Amino acid sequence: MYIDFTGRQVEISPDLRRYTQERLKKLARLLGEQCGLHVILTAEKHRRIAELTLKFRDHTVVGIEETSDLRTSINGAVNKLARQSVRLLERRRTRKRRPKPTSAVLLNALATVDHEESRIVHTERLPLKPLTLEEAIESLDRSRAGAVVFRNPETERVNVIYQRPDGHLGLIEPEP
Repeated sequence: MYIDFTGRQVEISPDLRRYTQERLKKLARLLGEQCGLHVILTAEKHRRIAELTLKFRDHTVVGIEETSDLRTSINGAVNKLARQSVRLLERRRTRKRRPKPTSAVLLNALATVDHEESRIVHTERLPLKPLTLEEAIESLDRSRAGAVVFRNPETERVNVIYQRPDGHLGLIEPEP
């Protein structure tokens, strides 16, 4: 972790640098070495302000603390940075990475006019329900479309079962 120090009305001693780096070790372990930190320490009358700006990945996190002691200000700012960083990492970790399932599928029935030309004869919107294969076969017997589009609960993929011209059933199942 790259740390840049700036002192405003404060001389930054090696002891103060070491103290700040010790407090930031846990944060460096959490975020890795690919981040930069800018520490601004300010003294105004009886106030001591520590402002820490952390840049990692594509995020910028700022922690500001104002107390009467500089070390206490550094502690508070580091704690704020840690809370914000953990919140960002948790948000990234718990984000759903799958698109939401569609609730309906558009089924087009094609008719061949010429050898090279096809046109849509009938369009029907079918609900996409989670069904087992047996339930889908039963639903196919009741449907007038000749095909049933369903979500297989075992694989979580969309499948199509249809009536073939020879009288048997056909199943379209995507590869994993």
